[in-house]
This record gives sequence, structure tokens and C-alpha cells, in this order.
Amino acid sequence: MTEGKRVIINITAQYAKAIINTVLSLYTVRIVLKILGQSDYGIMSLVGGIIMLLGFITSAMSITTQRHLSYDYGKRDLTVVRKTFSNSIVMHLAIGMITLIILLTIEPVIVSPRLLNIADGRWEATHIIYKIVAVILLITFLTSPFKALLTARENIVFVAFIETLDGFLKLAIVLVLPYLSVDRLVAYGFMLLAIMLFEFSVFTIYDAVKYSECSPRNFFKDTDKSQLKRLSSFAGWTTYGTVTIIARNQGIAWLLNHFYGTVVNAAYGIANQMFSAIQFIAASVLNAINPQIMKAEGRGERDNMWTLAELESKSVICLMTILFIPLMAEINGLLTLWLGKVPPYTSVFCVALLISFLADQITSGLNTANQAIGNIRNYSLLMYTPKLLLIPMALLLLYLDYGPTGVMFLFVAIELLVALIRLPYMHHVSGLDMKHYIRTVLGRNSLLIIFMAAVSLSLKHTSTSAYRFFYSIPIAYIAGIVFAWAVVLTSKERKKIKTSITSK
Repeated sequence: MTEGKRVIINITAQYAKAIINTVLSLYTVRIVLKILGQSDYGIMSLVGGIIMLLGFITSAMSITTQRHLSYDYGKRDLTVVRKTFSNSIVMHLAIGMITLIILLTIEPVIVSPRLLNIADGRWEATHIIYKIVAVILLITFLTSPFKALLTARENIVFVAFIETLDGFLKLAIVLVLPYLSVDRLVAYGFMLLAIMLFEFSVFTIYDAVKYSECSPRNFFKDTDKSQLKRLSSFAGWTTYGTVTIIARNQGIAWLLNHFYGTVVNAAYGIANQMFSAIQFIAASVLNAINPQIMKAEGRGERDNMWTLAELESKSVICLMTILFIPLMAEINGLLTLWLGKVPPYTSVFCVALLISFLADQITSGLNTANQAIGNIRNYSLLMYTPKLLLIPMALLLLYLDYGPTGVMFLFVAIELLVALIRLPYMHHVSGLDMKHYIRTVLGRNSLLIIFMAAVSLSLKHTSTSAYRFFYSIPIAYIAGIVFAWAVVLTSKERKKIKTSITSK
């Protein structure tokens, strides 16, 4: 199978997964919110967020494993790939166990009235949820390298299938909740744990059977201190970048809890659920192209690597712009339809996260390119440190009574600034043709952003009906697709798409 066909198949699989899981996730949130109530849902979001504050390590190590496996596959040496995977398993197991022990040790400090504003009578459930999520984090650690191997192997179809099944299972356990006589919050936590154990079993067994480089007998035999050091160094700096994002997001949750209580935490949790759905959709492009970028760099094809990185940015921006600007314009009606009773500030959080995500994606391909090149330390320090500044600045804004709206405005501004800094940095360090990137990626997509904003806002003012979005969003989507085809895509890109469709 050619690389082009593989990318098309993988993107199709990821799109299908993204659409299905987005619908399932949004519907599941509505039911969970109704069954658990705003307060218990806020507890789940807050406590889960505290644990996932350390989950940044999982993300960083997964990125590290996928990068090095894809890079090694580019060299076409399965022995090197096997050793990289084995050392990755050892690293995940060691750090996962250390993290679990630390989490359980500090539980009395974290889950206490000194830090959390929890209603009387819910402390025992909060402690149980804390332990459950800590174990889920460990399982996520152990699953991560097996999923990274599948991604590096570009077996996206299998990953998409299992993750889609995961979405159906999570909906199923929510539908069971109303019929349980036990504490529903605790029961929900245990059932989520069961799903994670199932997912871990499927990925590990599948990889061990299908790929020789994943044989368990090599995990400890291939252990190499120098390779562990190399992987740990890359993971360490990737961790720094990821922790700033998680710490910023959870820091905002803590501040909101301190000033406004768990109801506003529920609103913030809902917005983050929506944000997770957004990331699923973006991953449909990223996961299909990322391995190609890494392999191109591994083969020494720097020009091809830049071409793929630009394609990644352009594709994601175009997709996100068409999908989410109409949703932002109609956010109030959509939230009412989705949730029924909408917690305060939910629309503010949702719109802010949508805009910040779109801002970050304008140079997302450059982030992948830097991972492929491997210049990670200075990049992480420069690109992620500014994100931490949001916490003290948000605290000041809340004390000055600017409220959640002021905090989220600052959130968006910092995301946009960091995204733009990537351009001169990658030009200076790695030879990016900045003018070409601005012309081919940012220039054309800027026109699309302006067009979609104008169309969506115009349609918003055509009616005062609460259900206006049933026609305004489809019309905006159609207009956006036509504009993107005619203006954003080049004639060469249009020709490639026509050829792919015709050949299929």
C-alpha cells in the first residue's frame, strides 16, 4: 500500500471514530450530568483533574515512544525498533508505579477541606473516586506504549475501532447507572476502571500476537541504560511541555472552585468534555500524518518532512475552522439542546476553549516537526513556559472581579501568542521557510476564518428562534466547504483529491 493511500485510509478511520465518539461523548455527558447532578459531576471533574495533573507524564512518554518508534521505522531496522519498544515498556512500568505510590501517599493532603470545597457528606465518595482515578492513570501508563506502537505502525484502523468501542461502553455504563441502588458516583468510577482494564488487555494481547518487536520475552532482556537515558531525556522535556498545559487547566479549575464552588466546576468540566471531543476530531488528521513526518525525518528527507508538517497544519486549521466557528455562533442554543439546564458560564468556557484550540492549531504541524527533529529542550522552555503565567494572572483578575470571562479572554490571548512564536523559532533553529508557511498555510486559512465568521454571524441574526441552528449550521458548513475548495486549496491539491476519489 502506498503512503498516500495509507494516509487516506487512516484519516477515514479516524474521522469515523471522531464523529461517532464525539456524538457518544456529548450525549454521555448530558446523561451523566442529569444522573449525578451538578455537584457530583463537579466532584468527578475536579478530583479527576487533580489526578490527571500528573497524567501529563503519560502523554509525554506516549509522544516520546511514538516519535522514536516512527523515527526508527524510517530507518527500516526492526532490531532497533524492538529495543526502543522494550526500553519504553520498562520506563512506563517504573514511572507508572512510582506515580501511583506518590498519589496514594499525598491523598490526605490533596483531598482535604484545606484545598477543596466539597459538600458535607461527599468526602468519602471523593476519596474513593481519587483512588479509582489513580489506578486508571496507572493503567493508562501501561497501555500507552502499545497504542504508540500501533500508531507508529500506522495501524490506525484497529486503534480507531477499539476507541470507538470504548465510547459505546462508556455510554452503556451510564445508561445502567439509574438502576443502581449504590452510590452512583462511586459506581460510575468503578465501571470506568473496568473499561480501562478491558482496553489495556485488548491492546497488549493484539500487539504481542501481531508484531514480533512487541514480544514480552524481550522487554527486560533488551534493557539498555543509554537508551533509557535517551528516552527519559526526551520524555522529560516533553513532560515539561505537557505539565504546563495540564497545570494551567487544573489551576484554573482550582481557582474557579475557590471563588465560585463546584457548580462552576461542572461548567468548566462540561467545556473540557467538549474540548476532548475536539481533540478526537483533530487527531483524525494528526495521527494519520504524524508517523509520516517522523519517518521522513528518520530517512533524512527534511524537505519532505516540512511539506508534510505544512499539510498537517493546513488540514487541521481548515477542518477546525469549518466545524467550530458555526458552533461558536450558536453555542447557547446547542448547549440548551444538549444539556437542558446549563450551568453558569458554560458557554463562555466552551467558546474560549474552541478559539484557543483553533489558535494553537495554526502552527500545530511545526510542533510535530520539532518532535521529529528532536530539538526538544529549548523548544519546550520557550513554547510552554508562558502558559504557566496564566495562573497568577488569572488569580489577579478574579480578585479584581473580572470573573471567569476575563480569565478565559487571557487564556485565548496566551495561546495565540505561543502559537505565533513557533514560526520565528523554527525558522531560526531548523530552517523553516517562514514566508512560504505564512503564504501557503496562514494566508489562505485566514481568509477562510474571516469568511466563516461573517457567514455564521449573518445567519445568527436571521431569526430569534432557539432552534435556528438546525438550518444555520448546515448552511455555514456547506458555504465553508465550497469556499475552502475554491480558495484555500491550491489547484494541485484539488487535483490530488479528485484523483484519489476517482481511483477509489
